Amino acid sequence: MYNYLRLKECFLLFLLMTAGVVYGQQPVVLLTPAEKKQVIAAVIQKLTNVYVYPDMSRKMTTALSALEKKGSYDLISDPSAFAAKLREDLVAVSHDRHLNITFDPDWVQASKKTLSKQDSLELIHKDFPNARADNFGFKEVRVLDGNIGYLNLTKFYDPALGAETATAAMNFLANTDALIIDLRHNGGGYGDMVQLVASYLFDTEQVLILELYSREDDRHKQDWTLPYVPGKRMPEKPVYVLTGPETFSAAESFTYFLKNRKRATIIGEKTGGGAHPVHHQALSDRFSIFIPYGRPIDPITKTDWENTGVVPDIAVPVNDALLSAQAKALESLLALQPTNANAAWALAPLKAAQYPVVLPLDLLRSYEGSYSEGIRKLFLEDGKLYFQRTGQPKYALEPLAEDLFQVPALPYLRLKITKQGDKVTGFVRVYQDGSSFTEKRDY
Repeated sequence: MYNYLRLKECFLLFLLMTAGVVYGQQPVVLLTPAEKKQVIAAVIQKLTNVYVYPDMSRKMTTALSALEKKGSYDLISDPSAFAAKLREDLVAVSHDRHLNITFDPDWVQASKKTLSKQDSLELIHKDFPNARADNFGFKEVRVLDGNIGYLNLTKFYDPALGAETATAAMNFLANTDALIIDLRHNGGGYGDMVQLVASYLFDTEQVLILELYSREDDRHKQDWTLPYVPGKRMPEKPVYVLTGPETFSAAESFTYFLKNRKRATIIGEKTGGGAHPVHHQALSDRFSIFIPYGRPIDPITKTDWENTGVVPDIAVPVNDALLSAQAKALESLLALQPTNANAAWALAPLKAAQYPVVLPLDLLRSYEGSYSEGIRKLFLEDGKLYFQRTGQPKYALEPLAEDLFQVPALPYLRLKITKQGDKVTGFVRVYQDGSSFTEKRDY
């Protein structure tokens, strides 16, 4: 499977170039008119022969030639500023955020070298410490209240580095009742890791993920879910994917695939809109280009998410997506299992967080008093209701309903006010394990 951000070979060359380089040691040689002309000509040639859409390629080359003729680049002598200006002008026409021009003389020189298999292995090994420090993108893996799995995945690393961690994470989550995959801050990565993680969500029968068309060689190739993954698969588990504007490239591929197969519910905001895989190629002795050479084709929609992004099924502000997904997962679980006390316990505070319960002071005052012959009491302090046992610390209460309170400091405990008519007769200490104890009001 291909890499949405760059080809693996180019990535390895980049590592070769950066290994041991200390920047700032040599002064940058300023641009000459001849070099600028050479770079612009090379950009036009690459766009004409490689860029994924010929019509857009013509628009960009026409615009670039017009800007050159107009003298838009004449006063630029700094190489990095020149590269940035070229990218700005090309993206203004194409709106393709994968397209980039870089001033990168070290990479250009490294790209001229032949990479052997041994070179590739050594370069992968050199990148391992940085990838490991990032835990291969698997930033957080845990089980939320109600037995909901949560995976915060911030990058799709090369499985050559991160497959073992991916396998461990997916197997850790296998026994949950639903799964939330958080891609809100995932900017992309390797399609091979998309393939691996997605394969855990389907059965052994392979499913077509996408077809990739490469304009450069006029070829089509297909990527499928894997027939084997280590450990448990989760083909029936409800899945929720969190997205936002920073969700980009390979992360969008993962989201788009699951959405169109109706395998996941997408929650959050629209994604960034970058679908095109790229080649990294030299333009001159000092400049290079990241050029989109192909496009993914979804077998269901027959298109991709370039510039449009992936639209969520449930649109909420990006910062509210996790809370919404947790509540949705628990509500769906309770619809299937109405007696699931664990899910019901977990859902109540989430709903209160979504729709805060505000109780009038007069009602809270009616709950004040001594209970169980003075052993326990409820009292107001600064407009907030507190619970305290004699000789023990006081605990603030937060309302989940008019007569039900959670104890944030003691998440396993809730208090249920009991009444006879309008008269408060006591409260019940309700515990997460299902046990309960009644405390009668003193009069």
